[in-house]
Amino acid sequence: MRTSTETPRTDRLLTRGAPAGLILHPFLGIRRSRSALTRDRTPAFYVLEQRRGSELLQRGVIGALDLGTAERSVHPHERVLPHKVAVQRNLLRTVGGGPEPVLLACRGATGVGVVLDRVAAGRPDTALVQPDGVRHLLWRCTDPDRIEAVAAGLARHRALLADGHHRFAAAREHRRAFGGRPGPWDRLPALVVDTAAHPLALRAIHRHLPDLAAEEAARRAAAVATVEEVTRSGPPPEPRPGEFVLVGSGGRCWSVRDVSADRARSALRGLPAAWSALDAALLHHLFVDRVWHGLLTASRISYVHGLPRGGREVPASGTLVLLAPPGEEEVHRLAGDGVLMPQKSTAFGPKPLPWLVTYHHAHQVRGPVAVPAAPV
Repeated sequence: MRTSTETPRTDRLLTRGAPAGLILHPFLGIRRSRSALTRDRTPAFYVLEQRRGSELLQRGVIGALDLGTAERSVHPHERVLPHKVAVQRNLLRTVGGGPEPVLLACRGATGVGVVLDRVAAGRPDTALVQPDGVRHLLWRCTDPDRIEAVAAGLARHRALLADGHHRFAAAREHRRAFGGRPGPWDRLPALVVDTAAHPLALRAIHRHLPDLAAEEAARRAAAVATVEEVTRSGPPPEPRPGEFVLVGSGGRCWSVRDVSADRARSALRGLPAAWSALDAALLHHLFVDRVWHGLLTASRISYVHGLPRGGREVPASGTLVLLAPPGEEEVHRLAGDGVLMPQKSTAFGPKPLPWLVTYHHAHQVRGPVAVPAAPV
């Protein structure tokens, strides 16, 4: 089956000595506007900008990532939760493609950036303003020379999978279900950002433990760490690396730091050595699995993105555990070494807007797409 995205200008990169970098293809997108959907009839790369007022928050390029070569060119940095992969696989099957690109971070693709700057100098094909005031601007890049320049430039770079680990894993599972038969399932929409030119924001992902009172969490934690109640008005303090902040109902806060090295080493035995410096690993394997064992239900732990503000920092019940984000250099280093961090350790952003441009499988081919049956 030949797809309409298989243009010689990008597919021939696969025959040039199997490059170790990203293989990104143009595709036929379905673009969202304020009142309608537009089906593009010419394969394109899509240049994306996000702006708040005059401030440029992000610029990158959306294309169809080749999954066959992604194993060596894309470095995931977090483990995934199987049930969340299953949810994303069901969504992919239901939608018939990917409504939201994964976020890839590469560094130093200056030649690609020059092309994106030129494309973004024109009038955008799509412009949406969100309630938070952020404008999402999209340009179609259909010029063959520019497409080839972008594809060739990215083929020299590997990338960190900054966001979308469960979607990435689901797409790879979905591809395997076709048993090697080529088709649009061989690709996944991806937003590639050169973080040397447009750095990503990196935030921690906090935990809410609804079954565990903060006072009891602090009391138990004192057996393995230094615990001190924080007396201050206003929002809770931002934790520093190596520290947790426990927030309970009524706004009481406790600082947990200086964890016992012996207890940490015992809890992390058999896991990657680099995890000893990761707060999320210590939280789950030492505190959740041991110190607070029997006091909470792991399946009821919820994840909170970013440090809450206003009244939302005070949980109605249970304990909100605030963590410090890891450093971006550390994330890149661990991913490059093949070390996966615990699930839900980081939140990179800004993220692309879902449904802004969709990679729909049936739109890429001439004729219907036969989807394998869902696993029982």
